[in-house]
Amino acid sequence: MSDDVFAEWKQNRFIIAPRELVDDGVYLIVLTDYRYWSLHTDELSAWCQARDSVIQGMTVVIKDEATLTEFVLRWS
Repeated sequence: MSDDVFAEWKQNRFIIAPRELVDDGVYLIVLTDYRYWSLHTDELSAWCQARDSVIQGMTVVIKDEATLTEFVLRWS
């Protein structure tokens, strides 16, 4: 049986993609706990709209480090 390459992801609500994998100098957050996020979709949408961030499928695109820090503190 092979190792689960997503094991670490399954233990978190989100993962911040490494900067070298993301274009345009933005921060990309992958929403990994689909059950949690499905229960908080409206709240996350309002949070993103107030901070000029964008939800794209199961990701959130954030433009600056201060907003990234706020996201981590709010949603961890």
